[in-house]
Amino acid sequence: MQIDDMDNRGCTSQVDLRRSIYNPEVKQSPSSRSLAEVFNYHTKSDFSPERIFKVVFIGDSAVGKTCFLHRFCHNRFKPLFNATIGVDFTVKNIRLGNRTVAVQLWDTAGQERFRSITKQYFRKADGVILMYDVTSEQSFLNVRSWIDSVRVGVDEKCVICLVGNKVDLFANDRSRVLTYKQGQNMAEEFNMLFFETSAYTGYGVNECMKAVAMKLQEREDENIEEALKLDMNIQKAKKCCS
Repeated sequence: MQIDDMDNRGCTSQVDLRRSIYNPEVKQSPSSRSLAEVFNYHTKSDFSPERIFKVVFIGDSAVGKTCFLHRFCHNRFKPLFNATIGVDFTVKNIRLGNRTVAVQLWDTAGQERFRSITKQYFRKADGVILMYDVTSEQSFLNVRSWIDSVRVGVDEKCVICLVGNKVDLFANDRSRVLTYKQGQNMAEEFNMLFFETSAYTGYGVNECMKAVAMKLQEREDENIEEALKLDMNIQKAKKCCS
């Protein structure tokens, strides 16, 4: 299937959910609204996605999750981000062939003190982007811990993609300490997709997200087909018994 360019009309501005997490006076945050209300709240574009998938970004602090998302949504690198506090939320529209899907992108805090909040957002996640920094061995070693958290909180059919970010630093000053093969082996061990990316240059970012979106669509198509077959079998059984 040919993958078309992403539809930038579906990219909303980022929403800071810290108010809803820490301020009890806030009655309703975007995360508590219906999906239709979220789209009406954030954008007036006339796109009509066939499906909406929830994708959660996780990984240690400072591996580049927020910069990756900014590059993906706005095709720009913004280096001066403060550490994410709690969870931030963005919606992006993606064209896959002649179909359009939307992805809810949840940017979570990597610090240990926010880990309990992060785990709450695994629930009902269709996909997970697990990111590490190719110049930080510790962020890679912590991947296994993140995987343990994910396995507990998501459905077994959840699409998980391991991403080694900041590959541009290897070209600039040879500060890379983790090889492509190490990341690939880890991904194969846990049956994950794998990409190396650079939020700074944009390398691999769109390709990564398109691959995840396509895999999500394939899984959804399989689920629908299985449900239809099950329904047909039930109907046949009823006819036999009548």
